[in-house]
Amino acid sequence: MKKVLLLGTVALMGAFMVSTTAMAYDDLFTNDTAAVKEAGGLCGSASILYTTAGECFDADSEAQDYKDNATQLRIPIRVNYGMMDKLIVFAVLPFVSFCNKVMAPIRGTDREAGIGDMWVGAKYAVMPEGMLTVRGALDLPLGDDEKFLGNKGGFGIDVAAMTAKQVEKIGMNAQVGLRWAAEDGDTKIAPGIGIYFAAEGDYAFSEAFKGIVGIEFMTVGKGKLDGEESLLGADLVPAVNYLDLNVGACYKLGDKMDIRGDVMYTLAGKNTDKNLGILLRLGYMVK
Repeated sequence: MKKVLLLGTVALMGAFMVSTTAMAYDDLFTNDTAAVKEAGGLCGSASILYTTAGECFDADSEAQDYKDNATQLRIPIRVNYGMMDKLIVFAVLPFVSFCNKVMAPIRGTDREAGIGDMWVGAKYAVMPEGMLTVRGALDLPLGDDEKFLGNKGGFGIDVAAMTAKQVEKIGMNAQVGLRWAAEDGDTKIAPGIGIYFAAEGDYAFSEAFKGIVGIEFMTVGKGKLDGEESLLGADLVPAVNYLDLNVGACYKLGDKMDIRGDVMYTLAGKNTDKNLGILLRLGYMVK
């Protein structure tokens, strides 16, 4: 009986869960590149992301209106350290705050805030000048999944291959990755396998200023709830995908600091918000 009630509750909460875990940003791979710092190099960044969505894409990829906009504020902090030549280690920890009124009558609140899941990992330059870098990372489930602050599922693993190329004033970078997460101990949700691709091109208008255009695609297969895939023919943890466009610019504030701004928009998707977002990032080279 307990299991039946749990499955039924998740069926009611499906739309809310999808919208708060599929977004036009990823703490690990958004804005990350194949660049690897030298041994002893220490740098970090702080970002502020704000997204709003008045519509969502349903299971048929059709846009549906929300009664009220779903909004999110996200502040990820990232630190990179060069352990040795060609190898860096990093950590990313976000603060998350969102508002979604869809589930307010059931949950008693439309707002949640707190820390999200933490990523820790390493990047290794297999080939010089950014031609091939591999990245591996672990998702530490610090965020409260019952409040939808963490990534869907429990402990996770992410692996990716990255590349970059500079041709005079034009820069290009891309990455492709694979993600897996175990079942979360509290929500009993085990998401499907995630696959993503991101690519950017930039043009240097001057030594300090460059414009940027990029795309980001992610798809996550349908998952399970307490070992079950469906209830009465409906997916309990439905498949999700999204395709985002970002347009932005980066400006160097001296030798050690830079600031970047992006406007992000969800062009298409499935079981995801149709987001419009603004991302500001400040990077600093300590040594």
